[in-house]
Amino acid sequence: MYNFKNSSIKGNYALLRILICLLVLFSSITYAEGNSGTSVTIQSVILGIILIVTGVVFCFFGRRIWRLTLFLLGFYIGCIFGWIILTNFEPDDGYGGSASPTIMLVLSLVFGLVGGLLFVFCASIAIWLLGALAGYALAMFLLSWSSGGIIHSKTGQIIFIVIFALAGLLLTFFFEEHVIIIGTSFIGSYALFIGIDMFANTGFYNSVRAFMDGNHDIDYEANTKVYLMLVGMIVVFVIGALCQYKWHRGDKFGPEDRKGKLRFRSNKENV
Repeated sequence: MYNFKNSSIKGNYALLRILICLLVLFSSITYAEGNSGTSVTIQSVILGIILIVTGVVFCFFGRRIWRLTLFLLGFYIGCIFGWIILTNFEPDDGYGGSASPTIMLVLSLVFGLVGGLLFVFCASIAIWLLGALAGYALAMFLLSWSSGGIIHSKTGQIIFIVIFALAGLLLTFFFEEHVIIIGTSFIGSYALFIGIDMFANTGFYNSVRAFMDGNHDIDYEANTKVYLMLVGMIVVFVIGALCQYKWHRGDKFGPEDRKGKLRFRSNKENV
């Protein structure tokens, strides 16, 4: 049985092997699908692989490896902001015509990488935004339960999302340890199922485009397949949170300050 209390170095190597195996697996699957004439595009393949792999890591190991958690946190936020800016200011003929989807994907990933690096180097500040991103994901999740969103007004949707993001940010100040576990599990599960939909094409991914894209008319239908995705997301989130509470809650989380004390608390030190 795997021992979750191994050193961080051994844990990093084990996680790296898992990531490599997942990348190889999904690359082989999507290569076969791409050559069979399906509607899967190279952009959706790349995005799907990234979301699935990082979603699994965030959901089940978010409390375990704090540097990777902070990097992925910044990566997600950077990608979201980059994509929102690019898609809402996209000209009618796109960015470079038919190359527009590729350009938007690459630039969004660049935003994500920059955000990830900034969050790693500004760890003491970045951790507070974990709750904000979890609140954002929860708002998007709740909006997805109805065709066109449970709130149909674009302005209302934005206000709804902002309120949840601010609430998540405030909760981090009072329940930091629980927000780290619950937040990473929920964000990871959300990313995982958005990634799965890059291949399943249930329409779940269209919820993100419908609620965040004010420049294009995107239809979002909450059908049976989408409901199954939402329910599956809840199940994976609960499993991820329980696993983290069971195996990772006592792990050290965060850098040490000049006095050699942890910036972020660990459960063992609070007992």
